[in-house]
Formats: sequence, C-alpha cells, structure tokens
Amino acid sequence: MGATEEAVISRVCELYGAGDADAMADLFDENAVYDNVPMRKPLESRAAVRDWLKMVFEHFVVDIEVLHMASTGEWVLSERVDTHVDKDRRVPLPVMNVSRVVDGKIVVWKDYYCEKMVHDLGLG
Repeated sequence: MGATEEAVISRVCELYGAGDADAMADLFDENAVYDNVPMRKPLESRAAVRDWLKMVFEHFVVDIEVLHMASTGEWVLSERVDTHVDKDRRVPLPVMNVSRVVDGKIVVWKDYYCEKMVHDLGLG
C-alpha cells in the first residue's frame, strides 16, 4: 500500500493543470468529501466536486508542483505549490494536503492553505 494511493493523488495534481474536471472527478468516490479547509463547508459527493471544479476552470487552471509526498496505508500527505494561471497572470499558493484513497478512489481530500493569502493574491 502507499504507491497506488500516491499515484492517484499525483494524477489529480496533473489533471488540475489540464483543467479536466470530469477526469478529476472520476478519481473521487461517489460519496467523497472535498474540503478546502479555510472555506466554510466541504463538498460532499463526486457530483459536487465535479461541479465545483468546472466552475474553477471557467476562471483559471492550476499548475501544481508537488514538493513532497508521503503515505501510510490509505493516507497520503502532499506539500504543493498551486500556481493559479489566468491569462498572463500566475499566482502561486503554498498548500498542504491530506487525502485518503480507498480502492483507487479518493474518499477524503483536505487542502490546508492561508485564507488571508488567497484574498491578498486576489483569488477569493
């Protein structure tokens, strides 16, 4: 265990840069929880994740650089820099993620980042 779970998380990070909401959502369990921790309410289903990602990709794509990744069993930790790309503008945001992958599907995705920095960068 571990390598397969890390591969799923790596694939999501790759697909962010492609702006492919459908392929990304397909990596989530039907009842997955997607939690941008600074936000008020987690998304609670693959359909909700898909809808949210489609909305995000209407505004920008996100090039993700994974700095570090570690796993134990079903749980994967990743330290990233998410660079939000909107035309000629590139806005980097440091992110820490913890995810749980069960049977090849993400059941929990939790991103931790500084909400103030998001607002200061004009992303939220």
